[in-house]
Amino acid sequence: MMILLQMLIIRSILFAAQPKFICGLSPVSHLQAAARNNIPKSTLSAAINSNEDIDGNKKTLSNSLYGPASSFTSPDAYTQSQISKIFGDCISLSLAGRCKTKDNIDMIFLSSLEEGRIISDSYIECFQSDDDTYKDMDIRVLPIPIPPSLSSSAIKLLSHSYTAEPLSKSVLLSLNSLLVNRDGGLFDNIPWSSWSIDPDMKERDAAKNVVERKYTMGKRVAYLRFMGKDWQGRSLSLTNLAKRLRYMLEGSDQETNQDTDSDDNMMLSLSRRLLELEITEATTFIAECEKNVAIAKASQNDDSYELEQLEKARARLQLAETSLSELGGTAGNQSKTQSLILSFLDKLSAQDNPPPYRGAIGYPAKLDSKKEIFEDSVLPYSSPYELLKEVINEQLNSEVIGCVLEQSSLLEGNLVVGGSLLLRRKGVKRTTTLAGETVSYFDDNDDLGNDGVLPRSMYVVECFSDEAIGFAMTSRLPVLVQREIYERAATNDVELDTKQVLNVRNETKSAESLSYLNRIPPIRLFDEVTDLTTQMEGDRVLSKSQSRFIRIPLSTNPTLFDGPNQVPQSSAASKGPVFSTLNPVASLDEFDTLSDDDKVRLLLKLDSFKGALPRPRAVSNDPSLLDNILLPFIDESVRRQYRIRDAERRGDFQEANALRDEKSLRQRALEEAQAARNAGLEERATQLEEEAELYKALRADVTQDEGSYSRFLDRDDWYERETQARIKRLDKKKFGSLLSGIDLP
Repeated sequence: MMILLQMLIIRSILFAAQPKFICGLSPVSHLQAAARNNIPKSTLSAAINSNEDIDGNKKTLSNSLYGPASSFTSPDAYTQSQISKIFGDCISLSLAGRCKTKDNIDMIFLSSLEEGRIISDSYIECFQSDDDTYKDMDIRVLPIPIPPSLSSSAIKLLSHSYTAEPLSKSVLLSLNSLLVNRDGGLFDNIPWSSWSIDPDMKERDAAKNVVERKYTMGKRVAYLRFMGKDWQGRSLSLTNLAKRLRYMLEGSDQETNQDTDSDDNMMLSLSRRLLELEITEATTFIAECEKNVAIAKASQNDDSYELEQLEKARARLQLAETSLSELGGTAGNQSKTQSLILSFLDKLSAQDNPPPYRGAIGYPAKLDSKKEIFEDSVLPYSSPYELLKEVINEQLNSEVIGCVLEQSSLLEGNLVVGGSLLLRRKGVKRTTTLAGETVSYFDDNDDLGNDGVLPRSMYVVECFSDEAIGFAMTSRLPVLVQREIYERAATNDVELDTKQVLNVRNETKSAESLSYLNRIPPIRLFDEVTDLTTQMEGDRVLSKSQSRFIRIPLSTNPTLFDGPNQVPQSSAASKGPVFSTLNPVASLDEFDTLSDDDKVRLLLKLDSFKGALPRPRAVSNDPSLLDNILLPFIDESVRRQYRIRDAERRGDFQEANALRDEKSLRQRALEEAQAARNAGLEERATQLEEEAELYKALRADVTQDEGSYSRFLDRDDWYERETQARIKRLDKKKFGSLLSGIDLP
């Protein structure tokens, strides 16, 4: 323990002595060197894109936009083709800065990679300069508004991703909740249930079928990782404790220690305690195996597996007891004691069934390496996005190959930007021996227990725009923006807000003490006359110029209560009906006339619609996607007519006939009324329409199919007929003005 404490103290001193980086750049930047040497911007841009230095030598850029000693990763040709195939033509941008509008809306700005470095260098130069004068320079940016309900958490996450400064575990855990507790965000949309690797087929039933999504453990494992479970180098499992003690013994052999006897006694005591814990765990495991054997025999099932596990548990207990007795007989013999301790620790740290990834449920804790115990356990991550990147890499065996901003609204004239990450499944690395040499290769046919998810499989994860930008910065990837968005949106000329920078500099003692609010460069419009326009998604477009501004998305409810003034609404205080009474589509012809804009606005009006609206990309791939979402919320007779027509178009006449046989009485009455009116029988048509209205009044929810809910919620036929007949016989004149304003049949 003394040795470990000394190592931690030395590491903290060395870390404190390292130079700090602000906004991802060191004081002397690549662009400053280029300016001194009068190198054209075109040459510099080529150097940035090719990861070459100014002299043309191939190397990694020492100063990048996001974090020290790193550079953007350019996608290969195959990746570029896949991104273009899914999202269309895209351009590469980067985070340049932020500002707050007059409406108190947080706005972030994207610019080209080169201009992003210019504004970041300018921020550093202005912050570190003793002179209050500064040369202005403007750049062209794309403004992205952040919804007010997300602005606080989004700016925090973006700031830590921008600086890439390592964080302690306590600070990171406080930030993790900001990422994982967003409803409908990045964490919720990752395919945890279908992409979490399961090589041992543990998430299968007795027939080897994949269990239902709600019973899978993938998302729970990832959430527990973000809550601090199985942290690198800090596991208290027996195997990791033995491994830590083993590494400490190795370190004590390499160093000269004056108090050798004290350290040996300490190691001996710790080893004895570990063996006692192993005996306790083995005894508990034996009891569990005996229970499983009894259950298998009582059920008259095959108990061979349970008996095998019982024998392993007994052998484990015998080994621990033998090792403890041998350790007690080595007192006084230093060399023999140490070699015996090392042997015991190697046995304790061995794992027969290692976990497929860190934190996997049903497996022992992952065995930490020496680097993870003594180095990575201190400051392993710089932001929650870096932890998420590691979880995706290990748990999903995947990598993010693109962070894209795309059009996310189907409303006409509304330009709304949403984020998307493109996941790609990695191959499974194998080794084999050929001619006495070990050869490594990737197995492209192993799905690791995920049916149909083979290497190079793709998956689009939809998220908020700030999440895509934050993950791109952490992964050193450019932010890919659809070209049609960039060309359509209203870009602005901006410059560094030197006044705000000088105020921050005067209020801040040092660069290291900058708050997260001041880490991203503050920016203001170059033309002070104009102002950034912020509009909500769904507002009607009154002019062509309004369609050029990126709007704030509607679906922005990360939690139930976003602010201090919001309180939960009591269900008892709700005055709305139990079932939805809105029935906006009365016929199939009316449904066919609805545009995508009409369908989306109709869904937004429905209180019963709680899902997420599809994006234009998804609707273009499947034109019936929006119809399938709207159909469950419209009149059941219209829905059945639509499905009958769809079945006939597909040539499935058997399904069409089955749908006709299941028509409700109301739908039959409506169709007969239409046929009678076409034949000129107006009186008969009126009677049938009244009959259809009666059937409608009987139903608690006319949009649902008959039999889909309890029939006791509907009204009785005889009672409703008598009530309507009594109302018809009622003479309103006898009541004077008492019934005025009351709508009676």
